Amino acid sequence: MLARSAWTLHPADPARASALADRVEAAPLIGQLLLNRGLREATEAARFLNPSLSNLQDPLALPDMPRAIARLRRAVNARETIVIFGDSDVDGVTASAIVSETLTSLGARVSVALANRLSDGYGFPTRLIARLGRLGASLAVLVDCGTNQREEIRELARQGIETIVLDHHVPMEDLAAPAALVNPHCGDGAGRGLCSAGLAVKLVQALYPDDAERLGRVMDLAALGTLADCAPLVGDNRIIVSEGLPRVLNTVRPGLRRLCEAVGVTQPSPDQLVQRLVPRLNAAGRLGDARPVLRLLVEDREREVERLAHVLTEAHQVTKTLSRQILVEAMEQAGRISCKDELVMVVGRRGWHPGLMGPVASQLMERYGRPAIAIALGDRTGTGSGRAPALFNLVEALGACQRSVLAYGGHAQACGLTIQATGLERLREEVNRHAERAGSRRSLGHTRVIDVEARLAHVTLPVAQVIDRFKPFGSGNPKPTVLISKVQLESDEDGRGWLTDQTARRRLRGRLAGLRSQERYDVVVSSVTLEREVALSLCDARLATWQPVA
Repeated sequence: MLARSAWTLHPADPARASALADRVEAAPLIGQLLLNRGLREATEAARFLNPSLSNLQDPLALPDMPRAIARLRRAVNARETIVIFGDSDVDGVTASAIVSETLTSLGARVSVALANRLSDGYGFPTRLIARLGRLGASLAVLVDCGTNQREEIRELARQGIETIVLDHHVPMEDLAAPAALVNPHCGDGAGRGLCSAGLAVKLVQALYPDDAERLGRVMDLAALGTLADCAPLVGDNRIIVSEGLPRVLNTVRPGLRRLCEAVGVTQPSPDQLVQRLVPRLNAAGRLGDARPVLRLLVEDREREVERLAHVLTEAHQVTKTLSRQILVEAMEQAGRISCKDELVMVVGRRGWHPGLMGPVASQLMERYGRPAIAIALGDRTGTGSGRAPALFNLVEALGACQRSVLAYGGHAQACGLTIQATGLERLREEVNRHAERAGSRRSLGHTRVIDVEARLAHVTLPVAQVIDRFKPFGSGNPKPTVLISKVQLESDEDGRGWLTDQTARRRLRGRLAGLRSQERYDVVVSSVTLEREVALSLCDARLATWQPVA
């Protein structure tokens, strides 16, 4: 399995790594791994290695959170009608469920509505303003949307409805001015990286500051939303997922338990949730109606749970079939536009289902290793989604495409956009021109980023046991990798593989095809803790001539 990608090594800081490792009583190699995850102080490192609810950051440090809490308490005390409106993806739905459950537990009068992206596009639709008035609502809580909806929030205010926004999307120039705008991007950095489900947790934390049990009850939903939105698993996100994963597996929610059984979630693993559970929860919203998802998450009647689980299963089958058809057409189109020469892949066609552009863009990005934008073209406009690897900022790129983009929003690595139906070629030209100017060609190649270089003898059982405490792995916290130079492969009579550098020997796991015992290799490995020894999982290998990428 000789490497096909370029290798680059995290910059090493031996003095600082050694000092940090001493403070957490670990090997210097661990200190470098902590530095690579942005942890500079011993208190930060200890919090990372020991995630717990008691270590969550102060929720009142978030922008406008004190104002949001004060307004919600007034609404609860005055028995006002509160309408929660949430986005239709897993992050939006789980966040809406958390906010609804929490306010209801305080005695609030709550109604929940969810976005229909097919009929209304992204965000809070103006058509709902009259409905809120008919419900007698005096307060709207916009979840996972609203930051850039200045006019809609103004119109709500004209109708006598105040607004709280709980959102994590990047603010644009025409920022909304609600009663409270709880968005980490609007402050000095507190909460940066939280998705809307994470912000909902902070709301619970602020409303119930001394009730760890209440906070724990929502961690299953919060972990789902955080993983589904690919939020970086550091800081509060790491705590949410660490606490929430086992709670998903042992959930007291009948609907979520039924769904876990149906899709075979058997371990508290981020991969199992993301690959098996999240697509099932996302499917109904992609087809236009996410209400069955919300109801399944909060329903406790067994017969209704079975019915809703069946609805979600059918929706998932439909999205799988449609996505497969669209992906084939998208790949054919990508081949025709010579994707080797395009830094950013832009595909689009009439007849594609607009709710499935996100998954299609994601699969194109994974297959070709570069940003991808997929657009469902209609008669007048096209609606699409984009996905990008970590080194490319989609929001910045679309901001540079003013001539071809009517509207856009989202995050650096995931966004939604609207264009004129005739503007596909113009968008392709503009976004690729921006990528060239930004110098993205080198960074968008297939590059493996390696954490640290070490000798084979340095990867010991105590080191591997500390690395195990870095779990859960995921976005922002990948599984640590170690570069070990000039080693040879050995095998024993049982066919087991070993690595040796003549001074140390470690068991080897992984695909060994193409490696010969008489050669010396540079290898990239991750550690695996067995019962009484450390083993190495082989990630990449090449003949021992490795030089780092400058």
